[in-house]
Amino acid sequence: MKNLSKTSSATPQDTKAGRNPGARPGVAMRGALAAVYELRGHTQGKLWTQYSGKSRADVAFATEIAYLHFLYVESSFDVVSVDYSPAFKITRAVGESFVDLVDAELVMANGDVIWRKVCDDDRERDFLQAQRQLDVLLKHVRMPDGLRTPRLQTLTHSQMLVNPERIRNWHGIASWLSAGRDWELSEFQIPVSALIRREGRAEFQQVLALGGGTDQDDLYGVALLEALQRGAYRSNLYDAPFTMRSVFSATRGAA
Repeated sequence: MKNLSKTSSATPQDTKAGRNPGARPGVAMRGALAAVYELRGHTQGKLWTQYSGKSRADVAFATEIAYLHFLYVESSFDVVSVDYSPAFKITRAVGESFVDLVDAELVMANGDVIWRKVCDDDRERDFLQAQRQLDVLLKHVRMPDGLRTPRLQTLTHSQMLVNPERIRNWHGIASWLSAGRDWELSEFQIPVSALIRREGRAEFQQVLALGGGTDQDDLYGVALLEALQRGAYRSNLYDAPFTMRSVFSATRGAA
């Protein structure tokens, strides 16, 4: 399985670790694309498509800022799960008129639920004012199915780019996670964890070397990056480019 990082998808072969075929990715992606095309209307703008490790599904975005937010969320170690298309949930809870105020629903490691709006810097004040009305409403409604009342949040373009290296790096890391999505990775995560626990830190090339130059070596890299996304390790990926010399170390909690 060489050059796994060179593509945003892969056709995996059966391994002794086994496969988890799950839902048919093509069907899921066609549905996601159809929804995004409908939102985009008849314009000819670019579409961004990617696999989300946080939602374990293919996702598609019609705007650059939406894809930027995807990279920001996927690299946020305190985010447990995310819904990038929460319109149905918003409508069910507070009505269709508030759908445009929420671009994503996030579940955090501490159990908090966040309804987040992403916007350009010059629109932040407008959305904050509109969210105040929604905030008042949320204090007086009971969420469906006993769900926790969400916190409202607005995130701007410049706020997401405070660490631009982080965003650039995760664009590449997302491709690794996508390519390894159909493998059961627990068998590969054990030696990765043992290496980092023994040495205290490890470079990415050392993790790949656990595969001994076989066609499964890249799966050790995917296992590391998946654990990193869950906050199991620390790294220098917020400050330095993602390379074979990138460093990963143990951590007691989310990095």
